[in-house]
Amino acid sequence: MQWLKISFLWLCSMAALAQANTQLEIDLKVLTSADHGGRGSGDLEVSASAQYIYTRFSEAGLDAYYQSFRFRQGLGKLGHGHNVVAVLPCNVPVCDKSLVISAHYDHLGSRGARYYPGANDNASGVVVMLDIAQRLVSHQRHREIIFVATDAEEKGLYGAHFFAATLNPNQIALNINLDMLAVSNKNRLYVLASKQASALTQAIEPAFNSQIRAQIYTSANSMARRLDTPRVDWLRASDHYAFHKVGIPFAYFGMGIDPYHHTHKDRFDKIDLPKLAQVSEHINAFISALSVAAAP
Repeated sequence: MQWLKISFLWLCSMAALAQANTQLEIDLKVLTSADHGGRGSGDLEVSASAQYIYTRFSEAGLDAYYQSFRFRQGLGKLGHGHNVVAVLPCNVPVCDKSLVISAHYDHLGSRGARYYPGANDNASGVVVMLDIAQRLVSHQRHREIIFVATDAEEKGLYGAHFFAATLNPNQIALNINLDMLAVSNKNRLYVLASKQASALTQAIEPAFNSQIRAQIYTSANSMARRLDTPRVDWLRASDHYAFHKVGIPFAYFGMGIDPYHHTHKDRFDKIDLPKLAQVSEHINAFISALSVAAAP
């Protein structure tokens, strides 16, 4: 009868993956659609993209709220940004330090009659974050898990800097930043992680397998040499830098260089959805391992 048990568990796993894949597709289609117009930032009103993310968090059972801020854009002009924050509380008597999962939802907006879909940058990170939040709702959690979809990343990491400044670094174990997760044919994610986070980030490798591999670096220079990107400072390349600046350890997940980056070709149809679902599965396994682990 053992084979029946194994077959049943395999079918359940495949069914969960298929359901996640379907929701990932829905979320990605919405965020990259013309109705969202490239997810530009700076407006006083909360955008359709921020509202969609807020609704998805709320529907999943998380307490969500907007965090609005102002930032300078251009000569003497103020822009308005709107982070979307959602919280899964620790649900055991003794709690470890919190995790912060971040992914920026803004992109380049539109230019004339055309808009930049920003499928990989960074609708991919947002939909994976939403998927992970959905999965963790029913788990026993030894840590509070804070999700933040940041705004105005493209204009200077403004949303992340504003949010990070509201945190007590002594209460945060790790920031996990998701930015451009649509892996290439190499089926590899690159991870830049703080050296001081090594007790936590050692759980990354066991959470991945040969389908999607994770290559971990603790030096931005080493990562730049490996990717042959001498002009890219991977430490400052995305929102994890804001957390680093206030003393919070981080692990940044990304695919590296995308030939469609900041072009009109960064579209929904360029994303390999089954691979993106696998990426989400692996990152979720890593976060799940941390959320039930004792503090180092």
